[in-house]
Amino acid sequence: MHQQHKGIWIAYILSLFTPFTLLLSGVIAIVYAGYRLDKGEDSDVVNTHYYGLIRTFFLNLTFFVVLIVTVATSNGLLKGVTHYWYQATWIDKIANFIPYVGMLFASVAIVVWIIRMFAGMSKLKQNIPMTFGDSQQPIRQLP
Repeated sequence: MHQQHKGIWIAYILSLFTPFTLLLSGVIAIVYAGYRLDKGEDSDVVNTHYYGLIRTFFLNLTFFVVLIVTVATSNGLLKGVTHYWYQATWIDKIANFIPYVGMLFASVAIVVWIIRMFAGMSKLKQNIPMTFGDSQQPIRQLP
């Protein structure tokens, strides 16, 4: 491990535990990443990993917020329909099933998150900049 990579490993470990610490360790990781980026003492490779961790955190945070709102709204709407307007057991069954579908989507998202963290750590070990998607271009820094 390169000496300059020690700080990024802290951010990776905190990011890896983010789904299990209810986002607390992820918030600490992105604050730390922002601090390290602001200092400007790390190499370009390490900086791409800091940017990647920040990007991944906010993408996943947005996904989970939308998922929670969607599950809660659709479940509440269907429960309200069966309670106030139209008594139907099949609507009630769908409403009871929706949280399990949300839990399945959340579980898949957490697994993908962990896979991405390990892929990033692997690239860091090889001193390769963080990349996203099919393009193998590293994340560009703002001037």
